[in-house]
Amino acid sequence: MKKVLVLLVLMLLSFALVGCNNNAEPETLIIQFVPSTTIDSEKLTLLENLEGMLEEKLAAAGYDVNVNIGVGTSYASVIEAMVSGQVHVGFLTAQQYAYTTLEFPDKVNVILTSVRNAYEIQIDDDGNEITDKATLVAAANASGYSAATTSEHKVSSYYSMLLVRTEDYAEYETNGIAALAGKEVAVQTETSGSGYVYPSFLLYQNDLSFVTGTPNAANGEVKAVTIGGHTSAVLALLNEDVDATFAFFDARYITDAYSSWQDANPGVSIFDYTSVVALTDPIYNDTISVVSSLSDGLQEALQNAFIEIIATTEGAEILSIYNHTGYMKAVDASYESERELYQFLHQE
Repeated sequence: MKKVLVLLVLMLLSFALVGCNNNAEPETLIIQFVPSTTIDSEKLTLLENLEGMLEEKLAAAGYDVNVNIGVGTSYASVIEAMVSGQVHVGFLTAQQYAYTTLEFPDKVNVILTSVRNAYEIQIDDDGNEITDKATLVAAANASGYSAATTSEHKVSSYYSMLLVRTEDYAEYETNGIAALAGKEVAVQTETSGSGYVYPSFLLYQNDLSFVTGTPNAANGEVKAVTIGGHTSAVLALLNEDVDATFAFFDARYITDAYSSWQDANPGVSIFDYTSVVALTDPIYNDTISVVSSLSDGLQEALQNAFIEIIATTEGAEILSIYNHTGYMKAVDASYESERELYQFLHQE
């Protein structure tokens, strides 16, 4: 009789544990993007298709959950939602992941890092990646450059570029980045890695700094003009609303974003009309990060699902809104240098 009672107790405990594990997983997995380009109705439809693809992959791994994908208004809003448990999966920049792990320890965990097709100018004749920034800038300003990429070579980092109108480029050839002093430059919000964080570090390295009011050129001040979206920032430069623009390298390839300007300037190449002055230090590629409360099993299932989906034609088209071409599994330790940069930029 005692053995029967012990077995019943063990069975009840096991059911309870299973029930707890099931309850730990959300019934609806909330995912949020913060895309670098404008999301139109066509791209929203693609995101809806991604929901179904993820649900199918997760179900095959034993996780019967609904998937809901939304577009966040900013990285800050996505991070806040993740920390509060309202969003389970976020597409964060490496810098934003580093920030989150420092400000909200143990709340978020990186599971994937993206890889991108290398720009042709990043690969030498022997197939090696070119990392000398001066060489890359010269190649980006050479005649015939078109931001062409190669699927044969992948890179795990990218740059932010300082872009000016070519008619103004001579001043920068003479004075370097110092020529920015007193000028207005289009940037993204202060939480954007390539749109603000790394550019601000580049300015610091050259005795310059961003201000929001009227800049004092003698003090090396540069007015930061926040414009939502990297292509919108480039368009502001084309339309002469700002003197220069910081944007991811190379935002000019998204030609359909500049159709209004192109229509007004037929026959003019955006690559000839603008020139790259400088590149920031390399920026780690975007992450897919999750709230740490998700089970290890579900985190692994998500890793495998995204890796498998982006390898398909439809999945690659959907995730092209980030210019992602593949994913590899990531570990937190890889982002220590990003945390060091963040701490440097936020010294009290």
